[in-house]
Amino acid sequence: MCASSVCAEEPPTLKEITVTAKGSDVAERRDATTQKIVLERKDIENLGVMTIGEVLGKLPGVEVNGDGQRARGMSRDSVQILVDGERSAGGARMGAAIVGRLPSGDLERVEILRGSSAEYGGSASVTVNLVMKKALPKRSTALKAAAGYRGSEPNAQFTLTNNGGEGGFAWTLPVTLNLHRMPTQSETDRQDTTAGTRSLWQQENEKGVYTFREFALSPRMTWKDGSDSLTISPTLFDGVGKRNSDMTQLAATPATASTLSFSGDRNSREESHRRMLRLRVEGEKLLGNSKFSGRASFNNRKSTADVVRVANPPSTSTEHSDSRENETNLALRLDRPIGEHLLAVGLEYINLRRNDDQVFTGSYTAINSDRARERQSIAWVQDDWKLLPGTTLTYGLRGESIALDSSGTAQQHGRVMPSLAVRWEPVDKWLLRSSFGAGLKMPRLEEISDTASPSIAANSPVEADRRGNPNLQPERSVNFEAVLERYLDDEAGVLGANFYARSTQNFTERRVQLEGVRWVDRPQNEGRAMHWGFELDGKVRTDSMGWKGATVKAHLTLPNARVEDTRLGVTRMARDTPGYVFSAGLDESLPSLQSSYGLTLQLSGRSVTDIPGEQRSVTQARTTLDGFWLYKLDPRLNLRFSGQNLLATDTVRETTYLSGGDTWQLRSVNGGFRAVLVALEGRW
Repeated sequence: MCASSVCAEEPPTLKEITVTAKGSDVAERRDATTQKIVLERKDIENLGVMTIGEVLGKLPGVEVNGDGQRARGMSRDSVQILVDGERSAGGARMGAAIVGRLPSGDLERVEILRGSSAEYGGSASVTVNLVMKKALPKRSTALKAAAGYRGSEPNAQFTLTNNGGEGGFAWTLPVTLNLHRMPTQSETDRQDTTAGTRSLWQQENEKGVYTFREFALSPRMTWKDGSDSLTISPTLFDGVGKRNSDMTQLAATPATASTLSFSGDRNSREESHRRMLRLRVEGEKLLGNSKFSGRASFNNRKSTADVVRVANPPSTSTEHSDSRENETNLALRLDRPIGEHLLAVGLEYINLRRNDDQVFTGSYTAINSDRARERQSIAWVQDDWKLLPGTTLTYGLRGESIALDSSGTAQQHGRVMPSLAVRWEPVDKWLLRSSFGAGLKMPRLEEISDTASPSIAANSPVEADRRGNPNLQPERSVNFEAVLERYLDDEAGVLGANFYARSTQNFTERRVQLEGVRWVDRPQNEGRAMHWGFELDGKVRTDSMGWKGATVKAHLTLPNARVEDTRLGVTRMARDTPGYVFSAGLDESLPSLQSSYGLTLQLSGRSVTDIPGEQRSVTQARTTLDGFWLYKLDPRLNLRFSGQNLLATDTVRETTYLSGGDTWQLRSVNGGFRAVLVALEGRW
């Protein structure tokens, strides 16, 4: 989207782009029952990224780690991702991965929701709803052609979207081609000590390139008859990937020596193919004062990968993997106003079947075959009761029954969970919100499977085999939020302060322990955990302060976490808890230059793991800086320059394991690369 100062110059048809929004992001946040932050399309485009996954990594209060997104210092499934209100099965690994590869231009807006509700549940501390673009009734065309570099590797994206319709029929046809070349670089340093004497010192340097070629086609067709509507949205995604990397190893011989010399190398080659076919049908029907809505989506996903590793001293290993997922996702909903009440009732059903096959040959030989299934049955009822002008009470019940079956390991659990929220505006522009609710977080399918993923390097605590835990129990949580918000005059912005607390039974973390002669990393129920902290956020448009056309925004999370570890009999900090998470941004329109620009700063504080007598890990603080400059060539054509990770910040992690008189140390540095992109954006 162009800068706000020049939007008025665009053809009237462009205004249709935002018809799905309730108003400005500030007004929508103010009207919401629970705490809600909205990123509009202009905010998304100003991020200067190419995929939805990259958008998720730039959200305020959200960090990206190896397992996906996390918030409030919680590492495991702390962010729930919805697509147009639809939640995928927890075991749908490819579903989440492929959605992340879709073009960011498919997004209309992003809603970040905090607090429990019957509608969304309380399993995650933060819910992110990705609202996709809708069909437009008038003829228009949008074009984006982007090219640039990530490190020294070229990247490109081409998206063409046509919109049209007549009468009650509207359609949109977006087509996207992506070329991503991502350089990779890592350095590791291993040092093992036995009875106080160093028994191993190795260093590895690995460099490579990961290439994606992707095609996405996602048409949408909508038929409207008054207030009734029917939308059909098929999606095709096809992606081919190649990875090639070379590793050089140095070692001390003997291990107590003070210098390192060449001890071997390894070349790894991977070819992969991912495909998704999806059909979503949704509709709304008004009957009197009641609105009935329903949706059904059918998803077929397939992923294959072939990996060859050739090492020196001579050894060769290969790995072939084939994964298939079929997911059916159904929902029905009724909304009905009754006096000062707005009653909503919903039913949801999710059925996922997943087949995973792996064949290992060469230095390691094995055949793994997993057949997994997940079924979720959900019913919820929620009432928004307007007690007084400025006071709304929202209360409800949510029932979940979830069954998992992974290679013969089966479990089923359910829970009825109440929720209560209050929205109170005691005086104009001052708003208090508070919510209280329960949540149920089931294990993922791979977390209960005992199938091994062996370590590539020599087996040790710092590079252990990975397995699931057939005895893993679901987490049961109680969540509390309290937020104070101050809305500025003329919708100029909002300032907010939030306190949150989450008590969790059967808190789950991954733990490394010796099983026979192998070190194995499994998820374990460690005990009761308490997460709490404060969040400060604000968004201010500075026109009334004399700074015309500028917007300043910021978000700060200060997390705390404690675990009552039943195995060790101690109270300790939760693993990988960061000291803080901070983001800030500035956007400004420069009408005299027919331009706008923006800067975004993200700071992730130092994360620490400290397990007495067993493990200590530190992930160093990380700072990233992004920016963009947009130049308006004419009322319909923009030229955008954007940069990501302009500081080329690395990710540095140091881990030490202890057992008896032995220690294992690993220091890893994953290289960060700048990305620069030039995009031509047009709308007609």
